[in-house]
Amino acid sequence: MKIYKKDVIIKNMKVEREKKYLVDEKLFQNLRKKAIYKLGVIQWYLEKCIFIKEEKCRIRYTIDSQGRENWVVAFKSPLFGDYKRLEEEYEVKLEDLSILKEKPVIAKIRYFLLMEKTEVIVDEFIELDYPLKVKYLAEIETDEDFKKFEEMFSLSKAVKDFEEYTNKNLARVSKFSPEEIIRKVQTML
Repeated sequence: MKIYKKDVIIKNMKVEREKKYLVDEKLFQNLRKKAIYKLGVIQWYLEKCIFIKEEKCRIRYTIDSQGRENWVVAFKSPLFGDYKRLEEEYEVKLEDLSILKEKPVIAKIRYFLLMEKTEVIVDEFIELDYPLKVKYLAEIETDEDFKKFEEMFSLSKAVKDFEEYTNKNLARVSKFSPEEIIRKVQTML
């Protein structure tokens, strides 16, 4: 199945400035209680994207607690400068999930703690059929000083190697079908 430009609904290109943090069980439980919104998220990583560009991409499925689903394809640059990277996103219609089989995947519940000008989230990764490197990871995306938000949410364990903790590098190939992974996330939401 190929998605053509006419099937693309939204194009969003931006520069993100973000920092990631390791979170232990106790801090996660405290942060989860402060969440203002939560979202089920599954991300598959393709070496050769069949969408719009012939390069690596991420395909993300999201579902909220009201059952609203969304599919987005994204292209992200490596980190550069002051915790920045370029992100380009397109909302797509995806009906044939077979393209996602045997692709590295990561599943999580994302808790939003702040969603205004600054976004603060904490991810709870869902175990599939491979061991998780990390169970909880927080992220601050802002143009402001990170310290203010680190103090606000008690985030003190910034990751030293950003790339090591990107979702792409945490993802593994699962024997579960895309449909099974989607059902698992929907159940946990």
